[in-house]
Amino acid sequence: MAFSGIEEALAQAKTGDTIRVHPLPEGKSYRKVALMVRTANLTLQGVPEKKGDRIRLDGAGYDYSGAGPVPRAIIQFNARADGCVLEGFELFNAHNDSNNGAGVRINAANGVTIRSCDIHDNDMGIMSNGKLSEGTGALQRIEFCRIHSNGSLKDPGYNHNLYLGGTSAILHACEVFGSLTGHNVKSRAHYNRVEYCYVHDSANREFDLVDEKGNTDVPESHAVLLGNIIVKKPDMTGNKGGIHFGKDGAADHRGTIYLIQNTIITPYQMPVLDLSAAGAGAAIVNNLFWDLGSGNHVLVAVRNGAEMRNISGNHNFLAPGFSLTDTLKGNQNVIAPKPEAVTFAEPPKGVWHLRAGDAAIGTGLPWAKLSFPLAPGENVSQGPLKLFEYSAPCGVAPRSDGDKPSLGASEIPPPKQ
Repeated sequence: MAFSGIEEALAQAKTGDTIRVHPLPEGKSYRKVALMVRTANLTLQGVPEKKGDRIRLDGAGYDYSGAGPVPRAIIQFNARADGCVLEGFELFNAHNDSNNGAGVRINAANGVTIRSCDIHDNDMGIMSNGKLSEGTGALQRIEFCRIHSNGSLKDPGYNHNLYLGGTSAILHACEVFGSLTGHNVKSRAHYNRVEYCYVHDSANREFDLVDEKGNTDVPESHAVLLGNIIVKKPDMTGNKGGIHFGKDGAADHRGTIYLIQNTIITPYQMPVLDLSAAGAGAAIVNNLFWDLGSGNHVLVAVRNGAEMRNISGNHNFLAPGFSLTDTLKGNQNVIAPKPEAVTFAEPPKGVWHLRAGDAAIGTGLPWAKLSFPLAPGENVSQGPLKLFEYSAPCGVAPRSDGDKPSLGASEIPPPKQ
């Protein structure tokens, strides 16, 4: 059935329907799109003419106020719009007077998937919310997306590429970069997992995983960073820290952040990981921390009641100039003897694979011994961990199983065809 516009199709859609959106002539954008989705198990699917293209939704000139029936995003999934899928769109130019107009908003809906979208130049890229006690904002999944260049110069520092909340959120195989003024990933969700992503060049922190009463001040408020490439922007003026796990408000953060098999690159002396809540801990395994030679780095810092005794880790490899806390000394955590111990394939092009002969190759804890907590209600039998690695653009590639994995997010690049 054909419709005159996306809004008309949405108004007539029923549970389980798929709305297919085709490109306008000459690749023009759909203008001032403002969709409030209330129907469960609905799929909004962009159908481009060419593989890799996306259907363009331009919010310029519309006030995404969030007042009454007006959404706070180009596409907003409200409570009871559970199980919806958004796939194959480019969403940009969403703004409002509160400086929080978003490309996408998940408003207490469960099981929403955002897939293969390019979300940029909005006040916020993706926003979400929900309550653990009500089981809302659960199992949000953002996969194979580019999320970049979001923020507002009118309210600098409070607008982010992602600003998430609710019960649980999972990012898979995304590139998140270039937040205009805030963080790349900010979240107050009870559970967060970011896996096989490329997160880089934020205006402030790459990750700011903080508190919310009722969501993070309960046990098992965990975060998992698995197999990510995380790179700080050179010569930045904002917060030079890499990952913050704790609080920026009055609530506790009672959980552990698991850093597993990441490659983290920073030129700064600020802590790579900052723990800032009494209930916060960290488990750090099979990571590669590198600095391209600047030296004098702090791996982990604690404040606001966080304690070093709640930090553990093993089989990590660090650049010269890093220092290890007492809880991390030994346990096959190794500080490289020289900067040349690890090199990378074409880092200016974002290729952070190891090279043959690097000291971090084949020195990791066997994958069968790696584990991490899943999201509440996540229906997955984890079994032995099967790792992947990020593959540009916005994909994953398998990593071969073995008893001696290399450290970090990437193996030696395969031979060129």
